[in-house]
Amino acid sequence: MPAASAALLLYLLSVAAAAAAAMDPAERETLLLVMEAVSSDRDWRSVGPDPCGSPWPGLECKPVPGAGNVVSAAKLHVTRLDFGAAPNPACRDTAAFPHLAFALPHLQSLFFVDCFKNPAATTPFTLPPSGNLSSSRLQQLSVRSNPSLSGTLPPQLASIRSLQVLTVSQNALIRGEVPQGIGELKNLVHLDLSYNSLTGPIPSRIGELRSLVGLDLSYNSFSGSIPGQLGDLAMLQKLDLSSNNLTGGVPATITGLTSLTFLALSNNGLSGRLPAGLSDLRDLQYLIMENNPMGVPLPSELGDIARLQELRLANSGYSGSIPETLGRLASLTTLSLENNNLTGRIPAGLSRLKRMYHLNLSKNGLDGVVPFDGAFLRRLGRNLDLSGNPGLCVDDRAVVQVDVGVGLCRRGGADASSSAAASPRAPLTRYAPHRLTGGRWSAALLIRPVAVALCCCCCLLL
Repeated sequence: MPAASAALLLYLLSVAAAAAAAMDPAERETLLLVMEAVSSDRDWRSVGPDPCGSPWPGLECKPVPGAGNVVSAAKLHVTRLDFGAAPNPACRDTAAFPHLAFALPHLQSLFFVDCFKNPAATTPFTLPPSGNLSSSRLQQLSVRSNPSLSGTLPPQLASIRSLQVLTVSQNALIRGEVPQGIGELKNLVHLDLSYNSLTGPIPSRIGELRSLVGLDLSYNSFSGSIPGQLGDLAMLQKLDLSSNNLTGGVPATITGLTSLTFLALSNNGLSGRLPAGLSDLRDLQYLIMENNPMGVPLPSELGDIARLQELRLANSGYSGSIPETLGRLASLTTLSLENNNLTGRIPAGLSRLKRMYHLNLSKNGLDGVVPFDGAFLRRLGRNLDLSGNPGLCVDDRAVVQVDVGVGLCRRGGADASSSAAASPRAPLTRYAPHRLTGGRWSAALLIRPVAVALCCCCCLLL
């Protein structure tokens, strides 16, 4: 074939391929209407005839599998739209929530991040009628950090059965209850409704979302008890219900979440004993339950959660002694038990936790000699706080380079540490704690030896 003919053939094939790859006209018009409703960055109609051919900011196009899961090279379709955060198109001050976006036939991901933020006008969070959503292919919907978005969670969300990730977070004006229809979203893997103003009970129907891996309902105003049905979420790895108005106890069904790695229940009104069977949470790494009026002893079973890295139970009215079993938590890096009603000695086993870097036992009623050597004290440094325990003292043989919030042990005539070891329940009145400042001896410890030496010298002169 002559070179000229071959070149012509290649040109015609490329033109045909380009024509075939052009967007469907109806889909293109829908996209333009969406862009005009949300963004005023540019005149979108004048940008070019084929948005997918030279992709716009915030736009992603892909070929879509057809029958038999065969990917056709004929056309590209809009599969993702991002608005709000640069480099994506900014949202205009009068932007409305675009119903037409859900009419894009192959759209899989839709994001509005820092988009609706005009303080002079709120934007209602509304969706098309349920009948218009039943054929949607949307898998991800993220509506995050929109300070002027208002209203309730649209009940039509339950009609988008293809959803796998639903994020409606950090929208302070989104209030009201979670629609019961949330239980219809059987394909959901992640549900994040955090940092809104949602009220009412946590719907028990969330327990029907058996594919759920992450559930975050934190920083709202949910009330009532934690539904026991959450224990049916066998695949759940993250559960965050912190900073709500939840009351009652922690349901026993929680111990059935054997895939759980992160559990946060802080800043609620929870009370009572933690359920038996905590050791079944074999993958749990973070247990964060600060600021709850629990008012019970710490369970020794906490020491059986082998992979635990952070245990935060501050300001929760726990009483009794610190369980010796906590010394078995070889992976523990953070232990926060401050501002409780704990009494007795600090377990010596804590000093053997080689990964520990943050320990706060302040504001309790602990007593006796602190069982940490100089190496442990130096390693934690300012990340160790034992203050607010009047009965605690540091053995005067310890090498202390920072103020850990307790004084030096001192007992007339005898070695304080050896007496403490021989008599672990020795009365605290036998010890006179003296404050350390920057790891130096207090003046009180230096004055007495000097005074004794002066007296001896005077007697010799006589």
